Order: sequence, then C-alpha cells, then structure tokens
Amino acid sequence: MYDYNYGLTQTAPTTNGVEQFFDSLGSFGAAAILLIIVLALIALAVLILVVIANCKMFDKAGEKWWKGLIPLYSSWVETKIVGLAWYWFLIFAVLTGLLSNGTDGNSVVYFGLVLTSFNYNFNLAKKFGKSNGFAVFNTIFPVIGLPILAFGSSKYNKDAKVDPNGIFSVK
Repeated sequence: MYDYNYGLTQTAPTTNGVEQFFDSLGSFGAAAILLIIVLALIALAVLILVVIANCKMFDKAGEKWWKGLIPLYSSWVETKIVGLAWYWFLIFAVLTGLLSNGTDGNSVVYFGLVLTSFNYNFNLAKKFGKSNGFAVFNTIFPVIGLPILAFGSSKYNKDAKVDPNGIFSVK
C-alpha cells in the first residue's frame, strides 16, 4: 500500500496543555511561579493595608472615609486636608499622568513627583503634629508612614499653621 502521509503519522497528545506546560518548567519554574504568587499576595495585602489606612486618615481629618477610595478625588480631598493650594493637586495630577503615559525614565517627572510628594507630606506631618523628619520618612516609606498616621495616637489639627505653598513658601 501507498503511504499518502509520507511517513508522517499523527498521534493524539498524551497530556493536555497545562500539564505539558508545567512539565516543561521543571522544579525551578514551579518555584518561580510559586514565588510570583506569594509576592502577588503580599502586594495585595499591602495594597489593602494602605487603602484602609488612607480611609482611616481621612476619617481622622474629619472627611468621610469613603473619599479615600476614589483615586483622583482622594488626591483632591487630601490637598484640602493638608492645606495646600489647589494648583498643587493639578501639579500632582499632571506629573502622575505623565508618568503613567510612558515618560518612563524621565528624571524631571520623577524629581517633580518626589518634590510634590514631600510637599504634601510636609504639611500632612504638621497637621498631625509630626516632625519634618517624619515628612521625609513618609515620602520615602509611605506604606509605613501612612498607617502610623492613621492608626497611631496622633490627632489631626485642622488649625495647625501651614503654608498653602508648603515647603515653597514665599516670605
């Protein structure tokens, strides 16, 4: 008989795609996937902690806690909480937008965000009775600093003297 397949025969695969994928990874690949899953769960837990701390800080400042859940609106409310002028919100929003729209590696945008963040944290520290050192700490480690403000014993002082320009006050 004549072989019309030219000696090529098709056999059904013995494993499905998922099993074949994990078999091809080996033990290193499985460990890498497990590590990724663990790190993703840790990141999710940190995100939940920061969101809850932000809501608690809003509540301490006399704002409704749910205002801390809405991304852009929470930044606007935080600008009011820390006593900065409205244009600081605009500067922060524009810099964040530039960063998220692909200006990756633009040191001017990063530097502007660090300055804006420190300006927010400088006034926030004053409003909660903290030192300038805490403002620097909260700028570098906001994941630690925000829960300290939110769950700590510090009280929000609406009448604390802050400049609407923050660290860039003109006298």
